[in-house]
Amino acid sequence: MSIFWLLAAFGSGAFATAIGGVESFVITGVFAIIGTCISLAGGDGGLVTGNIAFGMFGPHIAFAGAVAGAAYAKKAGKLDNGADIVTPISSCNDPMSLIVGGVFGVIGYLFKLFVVDNLFAGTISSKLVTDGPGFTVFCSAILVRLVFGGSIKTGDAIKSEGAAWTNVITMGVTYSLMTGGVLVGLIEVFPDAKDAILGNFAVTCFGIAAIGLTFACGGLAFYGCHQILLISALAAAKAYPTMGGFGAVIAAVIFGTVAAIINDSETVFMNSGDVSHIDGPATAIFITTFIINAIWG
Repeated sequence: MSIFWLLAAFGSGAFATAIGGVESFVITGVFAIIGTCISLAGGDGGLVTGNIAFGMFGPHIAFAGAVAGAAYAKKAGKLDNGADIVTPISSCNDPMSLIVGGVFGVIGYLFKLFVVDNLFAGTISSKLVTDGPGFTVFCSAILVRLVFGGSIKTGDAIKSEGAAWTNVITMGVTYSLMTGGVLVGLIEVFPDAKDAILGNFAVTCFGIAAIGLTFACGGLAFYGCHQILLISALAAAKAYPTMGGFGAVIAAVIFGTVAAIINDSETVFMNSGDVSHIDGPATAIFITTFIINAIWG
């Protein structure tokens, strides 16, 4: 840690607030794809993925800051819906919202550095590992809800109903079949690149899903699916060395669908109000990553 990283975290949170949380997440996805492409080409893609995509422009800093900035803008009467993470808060002409976003960017940076990286990043056990940005986004959002008002619980149901619920399950299964099938297919075609594929596939799938949120920014009803693509790809990559191709696909479907269900339940139960946003995908990602690493380590 240095003063320069702290300054960068503040600026990143403020910048993400200004352009909108989802828009900042799209940019994260772009850098994730760039980093994995560099790695697959034999370069050090970690310089990009580690320091930009999941570093200074990581969701735990940028997106988390934007969530806080939107909630503050709602409380200040500058934004109608504090859970609106698409509207660029710069349009509200409220500098304090940007400052709040910057402060929570710093909080996210410090929380991941001192809490997650010391407790849940393999430092205690290889079985006790989660997704650091996802866990931080969730904890930061809970703090935002407590600070700016509103109940953690926003609904009485624990899942969507009717066709919406069926759609969640269908997307979980089919998207996971896609990621699991592509992973195994790539390894069959490029067996010499197996290690590189296994090491980079999950982040690549995350980046694709994150960039897809561009459609949501354009007003289309795009289903945020990074919790499915990332988790199904991660499960497949972890399972493949010991369970083979069919086992990897089965693991992808199980965990991708579980992630879809957790996201749906969290959204209905905790994220159906207008005070602030508590991210369902981040919740699903950190919970299922804990389970995947507990199984495969």
